[in-house]
Amino acid sequence: MSDGVYETAPSPYGFNAVGLGIQQSPGAGQQRPGYITQEPFIGQAQDQASPQFPDTPRTYYQSNDYLLGSPSQGGPTQPFDQSPYQYDQSYGQQAYGVQGPPPPSSKAPQKKGRWGWEWTDSSWVMYGLLLFGIVVAASHHIFYSKLVGKPADEQLKMMRFGTLFAYIAKSSLVSAVIFSYRQQIWVTVRKKTLKLRTIDNLFAAVEDLRAVASWELAKQAKVALGLAIIAWLFPLVIILTPATLTVAPLTQTDVTNCSAVRTLNFELEKEKNWRLPQRINGFPGLSLSLWNNTMPLTSEIFDPFNSTFYDYWTGSSWQTSNVVTLSAYSTTVVPRENVSAETCGVGWNCSYTITFTGPGYKCEQLARGRNDNTAKLKELKSPFDTNSLIPDGDFSYISHATLGEYSAVQIEAEPGGIPLIPPPFPKNLGALRTEPVLWIGHSDLVNPSEPVPQGKIDPKFNSSFIPVVFRCEHYVTKYTVQFNHTYSAQNTKIISKEYIRPVVNTTFLPGVDANDGTKDNTTATPESNYIMPLDVENYRIAAAYHSLGAQMRGHINGTIQFSPYVLANTEAMKTRLINKATYLTVPNLRQQVQAFYENILLSLLNNPQFVVVAWAANETQRSGLANETVSNDPTLGYPCVKTRVINAYAYNVRDLWIVYTFAILACIISVVLGALALADNNNHVRDTKFSSIVATTRAQCLEDLPWTTSKWGEVPKEVRETRMGYGVVSDEGAGGRGTPSVRGNGEKVAYGFAPVEVIDRARTDTMISTVKSPAASSVISFGASFGRRRK
Repeated sequence: MSDGVYETAPSPYGFNAVGLGIQQSPGAGQQRPGYITQEPFIGQAQDQASPQFPDTPRTYYQSNDYLLGSPSQGGPTQPFDQSPYQYDQSYGQQAYGVQGPPPPSSKAPQKKGRWGWEWTDSSWVMYGLLLFGIVVAASHHIFYSKLVGKPADEQLKMMRFGTLFAYIAKSSLVSAVIFSYRQQIWVTVRKKTLKLRTIDNLFAAVEDLRAVASWELAKQAKVALGLAIIAWLFPLVIILTPATLTVAPLTQTDVTNCSAVRTLNFELEKEKNWRLPQRINGFPGLSLSLWNNTMPLTSEIFDPFNSTFYDYWTGSSWQTSNVVTLSAYSTTVVPRENVSAETCGVGWNCSYTITFTGPGYKCEQLARGRNDNTAKLKELKSPFDTNSLIPDGDFSYISHATLGEYSAVQIEAEPGGIPLIPPPFPKNLGALRTEPVLWIGHSDLVNPSEPVPQGKIDPKFNSSFIPVVFRCEHYVTKYTVQFNHTYSAQNTKIISKEYIRPVVNTTFLPGVDANDGTKDNTTATPESNYIMPLDVENYRIAAAYHSLGAQMRGHINGTIQFSPYVLANTEAMKTRLINKATYLTVPNLRQQVQAFYENILLSLLNNPQFVVVAWAANETQRSGLANETVSNDPTLGYPCVKTRVINAYAYNVRDLWIVYTFAILACIISVVLGALALADNNNHVRDTKFSSIVATTRAQCLEDLPWTTSKWGEVPKEVRETRMGYGVVSDEGAGGRGTPSVRGNGEKVAYGFAPVEVIDRARTDTMISTVKSPAASSVISFGASFGRRRK
């Protein structure tokens, strides 16, 4: 930095001049007229190597002759008083009355430090730190964005990465702020006269929180204080930005294939011969039906059936009875054990839709209301009418579900159904003549919210009930069913159903005897539609339907007498069809009966040993009790939608950018202020290193202050109250230790801190503004000082 020279007033501290900077003490006979010589290492002659370091060459900074600004000492011919600013073309240096060697050319090779860190003294560092901080903030955003929706694995690791991004961004931005703050310090001390304690606070404000509370600092160094406060607030970036990445429950959806999805295919009953186990993975396939045979010792006979050798239906298998009972006594479809984990995979929920053909009941309401005994009831030969139901009758529930039921004993026979009579056998032996129609009557409450009348003596009894009669026929039905597996629970929903045809397309004729040589006295019309045992495939399928229907009918057949007291004579009391509190049927009983049977049907999937249970991906292939290899066969994958609720990363973009926006804006404002400070300092980057402080506090006048001796470096209060300035300090003709320059009258001058009495601040500011280089003409200069040697 160039030094200005000018006259100053005498000091009240008893001194007239002070020299600052690197010590300069020319010995006798060493100073040439008009020059001062910078002193080499301690104990080293000016033209000699150091005795302590004999191999160390002298550097440019160890010995330089400066032409003094005095014509009497060989300096410039123009008197100093006429122009305090001299420019010597031969040296290319501008100075305050001092001429010397020119600064190194920007094109000339620069002598670098040991590690080549001169670039850190450039103003580019401040701009680079700002830009780098913005890039890291954007990288932080990109990193968090890529985590959104992913499973929250390695949470601690991801949070640490986020904190690292925040730390680097904060460090970069706050470093730019502190860089700017350092430049502002020197602008402030050069323009303001401050108490020493205020200067202390100014230099310590970014590292000592107590310094920020200085009232004088707030009054006289508002810009610097503002920058210091910004620097103190920057740690909030590390606290707030990582918290924008959180963990939240997220439903993950995956449209894919599920393993072990099963469906129902009653066509597979066609091939089921009870003589052949048809094992899968060691377990035999099960039919829904039990069979009798017309001949003994047929377990080894596999010839085609004929008029003397065939099987005929005798009942539902006990496995069928087991599944139906489980479903009847529950309120939903009985799921297969571990079905959710087997089908969806551990930790997943899934849903899929299957379509199949199976048995179903088609129900039709025939009467509703007291005395609504229409001609249709008589035409269809209903076994009862509305007058049998309360309030006119005594029953709240009547179900005739076995009219025309197949007789379990078809003929006098040995164990196994072998007829005791020789062939030919009765032509209708084992024939499926009809499927019993469900005749169901029940009474609904007019107002379910009111108490139920308990007897006919109650005056509200006659007005509290509505009798209803409906009938249901057994149909071959096409179903579309949606399965939802959520955790360990299974839910089913019938999306659609289409009634195709009756299972046995005949009409039961009540009261008409068969007289056909069998013990089955059921008569139906037309007889040609009977399904005969020798129609083997159709018979086996119809028998499977009949097996399931017979089990269901056994659970709903019977009556519940309501008046004068409740008397139940039906298994329906154990099902969900009857309200256990009132002994009345549940609302919408017609739809509930259909759903009751559909739940029984779907519960067959509970036991994959049934031959009707097939793979949904290949309906012609029985599933059996599959092992893990079969279940994971990719050819058996069935389309499904998998979902799971996972702890996933969630990112609050808004909050992160609110924090970074304030941080970046604060940094930009700080950099602008730093650029203005650089321009005010002639684009010379300043720092607050110890050496810089020492270089500006070598004024001999400071030694005359009332210091006290303290090994701890304590400063007396009266010294801390001394008002200081920064500028030209002069020593008019006095001896003392060397100064950077000497005027023609012997006055020594330098820049540094000193009491205000020896500082001419206005004149100093004028000198500095006059000698600014062209590069500083812009308010915000991008530092022609890159790589420039600190002066």
